[in-house]
Amino acid sequence: MRYLRIFLVFVCTFSATFIISFQKIPKVSFYYYKQYLLAYQVPSLSFMDKQYVSILPRPVPKASKDFSQKQKKQPLSIYNLTSHDELAASDTTETGSYTLDGITYLKSNARNIIYLNQADARWGNKLYGGNDPIAKYGCGPTAMAIVISSMTGSIVLPNQMADWSRENGYYAYGSGSYHSLIPNAAQAFGLQVTSLTDFTYDTIRRELSTGKMIVALMKKGHFTTSGHFIIVHGTTLDGKVLIADPMSLENSLKAWDIEVLMNELKIGATSGGPLWSISLPENP
Repeated sequence: MRYLRIFLVFVCTFSATFIISFQKIPKVSFYYYKQYLLAYQVPSLSFMDKQYVSILPRPVPKASKDFSQKQKKQPLSIYNLTSHDELAASDTTETGSYTLDGITYLKSNARNIIYLNQADARWGNKLYGGNDPIAKYGCGPTAMAIVISSMTGSIVLPNQMADWSRENGYYAYGSGSYHSLIPNAAQAFGLQVTSLTDFTYDTIRRELSTGKMIVALMKKGHFTTSGHFIIVHGTTLDGKVLIADPMSLENSLKAWDIEVLMNELKIGATSGGPLWSISLPENP
């Protein structure tokens, strides 16, 4: 009888503890745990992207929320976390930056674009997908925030874009974003997307001359130690390209040799990458 009482006390205590603990664990934790398991059961992010598209085909959801943001009075806080190679990049008078009503812009011979940095203090420490800080993993949402804000005129901040990405299935646990974020986010916000397959300066210049912006996925090199989205938005008279690097304002104020860009493209990217040309919709 004594052992039976001990056993019953143990069962009751264990059951109560389990129930209380279970109630305090948010359901979203199980979602990320599942993502964690999936992430380590496949050999690469590219495979995950293909698997996701094949198993869960669905139309691209339109942005249902008004993401426009009133311009704030305080200037953006920019952190330069990426070094540059002086042989590959040079100072140029054909680009520069300025701040107006709290928004930072990059200048070029084609257009002035809005610049946002993923490590900005206002959103850099916020968690992309509930796990990964935007400052480290948010180049995809930040790149698309730059493109959408610059082309549509409605300010979309990186944390807002990160929330949209997570809600629509483009957040990848511990890896940043699925490549499909780029074309699908552009379409959802009313823009047109074309995948570029001719990786030459003439192609880049032709696309930019018609008012388009190009999102490029880079591999390890001058811009990243793994994978990184940047934006190409202009060219120079001496045949270099101007970029917007979501991680580094310093890189964004340099003109880069086209060979560096082409050599460091992440060939084999999914969803039409590594170069996506984005434009406003054509008039009917």
